[in-house]
Amino acid sequence: MGHEPGGGASSRGTARIRYVQRVVERGAVYLYFRKGDWREGPLTSADGSDELRAEVQAILERGERETITARPKGKTIGDELLRYAGDGAKRKPSGDFLALAASTQREYLRMATEIRAHYGATPLRTLDPGRISEMKDDWAPRGYKATNDRLQVLKNALKPAVADKRIKADPFQGVDDMKRPHDLDLANLPWEDAEVEAAIAWCLGRKLPGLARAIGLARWAGFRRGTICRIPLNARRKALNARREPERRLNWITEKRKVLCDKREDPRLTALIESTPSRALTIAYNQDGNAWKPRQLNQALDRMLADLAKRELARPQLTLHGLRHARGEELAMTGASDAEIMAQLEQSTEHSARIYRRRASRRRMADAAQDRIDGSNVIAMGTAATPEAGTPQERGSVKRL
Repeated sequence: MGHEPGGGASSRGTARIRYVQRVVERGAVYLYFRKGDWREGPLTSADGSDELRAEVQAILERGERETITARPKGKTIGDELLRYAGDGAKRKPSGDFLALAASTQREYLRMATEIRAHYGATPLRTLDPGRISEMKDDWAPRGYKATNDRLQVLKNALKPAVADKRIKADPFQGVDDMKRPHDLDLANLPWEDAEVEAAIAWCLGRKLPGLARAIGLARWAGFRRGTICRIPLNARRKALNARREPERRLNWITEKRKVLCDKREDPRLTALIESTPSRALTIAYNQDGNAWKPRQLNQALDRMLADLAKRELARPQLTLHGLRHARGEELAMTGASDAEIMAQLEQSTEHSARIYRRRASRRRMADAAQDRIDGSNVIAMGTAATPEAGTPQERGSVKRL
């Protein structure tokens, strides 16, 4: 269907619909479906309309049905994962997979490839809730998010096999997602300093300074993910302290609680930012030089932690939010009050601050107790080394002198 260029539904303000190509012929705009080598058209609906979106979706669904019909039906988990996510090279993925965001496609392909490597030979006829639960338990040590993401990829891949009864009954029936731990320690472990150093070195070694900055903002400013993704460069401002000395301050309204952030920048964060390039309007940025999207940042961090965990440089269950907890625990260990911790972490209640102080108090008491043990051992060893504790001959020789 032709449309006048620059007018009506084909104007620049029209929302773009994926896979729609616009071709101008003799002053009219014609719409075609284009996806790789697949071409159809001209399309009959108006540019940017809901009807056009439905027309494109119908083409995708028809193509998917034809593709499934043309391929022999799979008999194993590996077959269905290949049908769903492809292999990133020769084998093309399904339409459902292509409908996902690009960043989600990358992560789902990575997980599908991993699942194929471990469980690909498993026959579909053997799948039941018990077998899926076993796989869920295998993934559980990686954490609730990693487990649930893999369950979702597998569920998406096996949907056609459930529908056409190659799997007799839904194997996910009664298999719940892994619940997020409610305990602060388990859900978001505080990072150790060595893990932070290893993570930043990993980022810089792979030319990912924007990810390194994101880690720094979480660890040394205590920011949540939303703030890390959005805080702009101009939130860092120059100021004078009470002694009229120059300093850097962070000034921003945080995303989650809408609490004012107005605090002096930690020197460690300053050093990291000033030693890395600024490539976006935000302090942290992705590999393309754009502001992070929350899910994209989580995925980048997961990839990094997976690699560090393989080399035993970090615990695999660490999270981005755990960096904020490391900052809170550090503040508490220095003796900061609840109000000071709240001001540093832009908190609106005392609940988390009290948790940090309680953790710090327990850690100090545990260390103090060990100091007592170490001290008593030193005294005992010293007593054993005195002349009176020697052999009778040694004691006698001392007296004769």
